[in-house]
Amino acid sequence: MKQILIACGDVDLLRRIVSDLPPGAFKPIATRTGAGIAEKVAGRNLALAIVHEELADQYAAELCAQLRQQPDGPPILWLSSNTAPASGPFDRALKYPVPGPVFRNAVKQLVAPSQSTQDMEKWRLFYNELNARIELGESQSYFQILGLSAEAPHHQLVRAYDLLSQRYHPDRYRQFRDKKWGKAIHEKTTALYKLMTEAYQVLGDRKRRAAYERALADGKLRLDTTETSASERAPKSVIDLGTTTHSKKFLRLAQNDIAGKNLPSALQNLKFALSMEPNNAAIAQKIAQIQQAMNA
Repeated sequence: MKQILIACGDVDLLRRIVSDLPPGAFKPIATRTGAGIAEKVAGRNLALAIVHEELADQYAAELCAQLRQQPDGPPILWLSSNTAPASGPFDRALKYPVPGPVFRNAVKQLVAPSQSTQDMEKWRLFYNELNARIELGESQSYFQILGLSAEAPHHQLVRAYDLLSQRYHPDRYRQFRDKKWGKAIHEKTTALYKLMTEAYQVLGDRKRRAAYERALADGKLRLDTTETSASERAPKSVIDLGTTTHSKKFLRLAQNDIAGKNLPSALQNLKFALSMEPNNAAIAQKIAQIQQAMNA
C-alpha cells in the first residue's frame, strides 16, 4: 500500500482529510507539525504529501520547501482554509474542505498521472516546443523572450511573466522526474525558465532596463549585470528583498497582495519566500511588519 503524508494542525480536519481519501488506497502518515518531518520521511518513497496551511507549529511553508529539495520528494497537495494560492512550493492547491469526489480526483491526478498514448503525444509536442523556444531564445532580446514589444509598460511585463510561469515553471513538472521523459521535460523547463527569469529581472528594474535598452541599441542582446552598481542593486521593493529566483516569485505575489490590502495572503507568500531563504533577515523583518499591522 502506498504511503502518503498528511500534515494538518487541526485534529478534526486531519481526520476528515483521511476519511476523504480513496478507500483502501493509501497508508497515511499523519502529523500536526511540520518541523523535522521532511527529514523523517526522506527515502520512504511517499506517493503524495498533503499539507494544510495551518500547522500547529506554523511550519507548513518550510515543510513544503524541504520536501521540494528531496531528490525523490513526493508531489504536494496544498490545502487552504480560504482561497487557494495560485502558485507556491506545491503541485496543486485546493480550498478545503471540498466535496469528497473533488478531493479524491485531485489526489488521484497527482498520484497516478495519466500516461495514455494521447497524453504521451502531448508531452512529446511540449518537449519540442521547449527545445524550439530555448534555441530561438539565444537570438532573441529579453523583450522577445517574454513576448513583449520594446515599449511594453511594467504591468504588461508582470502579466507576461505570470502567464509564462504558469506554463513553463519547472516545479509544475518535477513530479514526473522519475520517468525518463519527465526528467527531460524538467531539465528543459528549468533551462527555459532560467532564461525567462533573467529577462524579467533585468526588464523589471527601471535602471537595469534603461541600461539594457542602451545595450540593445548597440546590438547587444544581453546585459552584463556586473556593470550595475551596488546602490542600484539595493532593495527598492518587496521583490528586491530576495536573492533567489524562487523567493522573488513569492515576494512579487506578496507585493501585489500588500498593494491590494490583502495582508493574510501577503503574509503567506512572505513565509513561502522565507522558506526558500531561511536566513534572509530582510524577509523575516517584513513578515514581522505585516504581522504587527494585522494585529494592530
